[in-house]
Amino acid sequence: MDGLDFLMNKMGWQREAVARVPLVLCYSLNKRVIPRCSVLQVLQSKGLLKEADFYLSSVLIPPEKVILARFVIKYEEQVPQLLSVYKGKLGLLEQALGLRE
Repeated sequence: MDGLDFLMNKMGWQREAVARVPLVLCYSLNKRVIPRCSVLQVLQSKGLLKEADFYLSSVLIPPEKVILARFVIKYEEQVPQLLSVYKGKLGLLEQALGLRE
């Protein structure tokens, strides 16, 4: 799976949205894109974020410190496993089932 396929088919972003920030296609899928998008999916599934609350560029371009503050630390009380999801230690299935690390 390549970055464009993941962003469009797994995350539901439109081709035009990705085309506006082509730099995101250069980022590592496994080290940057999937961890950040996994956090977003968990927050959306819990009703803590709506798609209108963020843009592709606001998720994939900022440095890790900003992403952790904006999406992980901010919601750690509501979703304690979020850091584990971000680090890839806890997958979305386990999170959805309410399993612990």
